[in-house]
Amino acid sequence: MTPSAEVSPAEAVASVPDPRTGRHVPARRVGALLCAAASAGDLVVFQQNLAYGLAVSLPFLAAAVVQLALARLVWASPRTAAALSAVLVLGLLIGLQAVAVRGGAALGPRDEPLRAGPLATAALLLRLAALPCLVRALFGRGRSWAVNGLLVIGTVLWTFRLTGLLG
Repeated sequence: MTPSAEVSPAEAVASVPDPRTGRHVPARRVGALLCAAASAGDLVVFQQNLAYGLAVSLPFLAAAVVQLALARLVWASPRTAAALSAVLVLGLLIGLQAVAVRGGAALGPRDEPLRAGPLATAALLLRLAALPCLVRALFGRGRSWAVNGLLVIGTVLWTFRLTGLLG
């Protein structure tokens, strides 16, 4: 298969073939679509948790807005900085969700511990699927920075877990 005329040779290396048409879709665009889908999931979780109050639901709205802005930025801009910032922010969002769920953040008026519902888990899985796509869209030093940033975030989370700070 040859790359489509819309895709530059550099992007053809970091692209995913579309099974229906055989044309290559840039990995950054696949990552942007996954970010937008995760954002939609977080918006639904925000709406579902609105009954517990704004303090509980606003983090989901903030995550949705940030992911939607990142998806638009990555979709529109082929620059390395856009994909790199998306990778690092998604890594932080994943880390924050892990800290909130594992740390037992209080939820609602009865202070029930936060549990990962099916929609929040689906949004998390979409964010996790977007990460490799966005890392694949990076080259050279940008990819190295992205991988190193994700390793730092993972190391901090494992350190918190091993020291008992995450419960």
